[in-house]
Amino acid sequence: MNKVRVLEVFDSLEISGGVQMVIMNVLRNIDREKVQIDFAVYDLPEKDSYKEEAESLGVNIYKIDNVSSHGVFSFYKQMRSFFKEHTYDIVHAHNLFHNGIILRAAKKAGVKKRISHSHQSFDDRNYKFPRNFFTVFFKALNNIEATDRVACSDLAADFLFGKNKPYIFIPNSVDFEKFRIEKPINELRESFGVSDPSVRILAHIGRFAKQKNQPMLIEIMKHLREENCVLLVAGQGELREEFLSAVKKEGLQEKIRYLGLIRNIPELLAVSDCLLVPSIYEGLPVVGVEAQAAGCRAIISKHLTKQVDLGLGLVDYLDISDYSPWVQRIKEILSEPKIEIPTETILAHLKEHHFENESNLKIWDELYGIE
Repeated sequence: MNKVRVLEVFDSLEISGGVQMVIMNVLRNIDREKVQIDFAVYDLPEKDSYKEEAESLGVNIYKIDNVSSHGVFSFYKQMRSFFKEHTYDIVHAHNLFHNGIILRAAKKAGVKKRISHSHQSFDDRNYKFPRNFFTVFFKALNNIEATDRVACSDLAADFLFGKNKPYIFIPNSVDFEKFRIEKPINELRESFGVSDPSVRILAHIGRFAKQKNQPMLIEIMKHLREENCVLLVAGQGELREEFLSAVKKEGLQEKIRYLGLIRNIPELLAVSDCLLVPSIYEGLPVVGVEAQAAGCRAIISKHLTKQVDLGLGLVDYLDISDYSPWVQRIKEILSEPKIEIPTETILAHLKEHHFENESNLKIWDELYGIE
């Protein structure tokens, strides 16, 4: 049987990114006897990369030049050459405004199914003419060249495709089996350096970037100095050192503890009382779904999609223009015992909203025409 050949085009194989996490999750679970998935990426980091795992799962990885540094026409020419050398049944682009260029080249090469996938609900770069003109042009090109539009949320769909454009909703799924944690909670707490059972744990997990709005975490913790709690922060990114310097400047090293880049996110959420997600924008913050999978409360920026909420009573949406309501809500949560929700109830809600791997994978199978 001939495999369906799929090329995933995205930015980087760095393990901290949300897009690559989604793609890798699909790769691990899809029937690789029926589909051959390859990657074309701008960045191939030597450390903290999915490269080794992806190759072990049969992926051919190709490094391509970034359109931002090489220009639109050189990028298009590069993609035309690429598709002359490599044949695919499906090209799935995850590169926001660049999707249309990629899919145009794929169309010229005879690729019948061309998927544009939106993972983002906003872009904070301050474009001026002619850049803003090109943004409008690329959005239009994207709609023309894509045979299928996919988005992780309603906000992400509206942002890239326009209001009321038809699209396929594929939420970012989670592997619920990783949240069936058998280790004792006290042992997990010790592994994160919080052995005192009376200390309540807040968590933040995300790339250090402007859109994640991490400075607000410092403002919040400045007003929780007297509370018996700590904030455990995990992730990496270009603004990490700036954040850590600000923590030190405010004398909050004991209240805000940096864990680095971690892989045991389910364990961190299992010991946490509340996850904080003060982002300015995101397509869909999958970490908010992961928090609920772990039975952990989450306070999420009201600017993010409401599709994160699984209906378990664990999510609050608050405005990020003022830290005060966040401080007040955290104090309320810390004054209450942790909510205990049966595992099967959580799993049922994940399935209902297609965030659980098995139900989510059925959408991908249908998208790729896999029976």
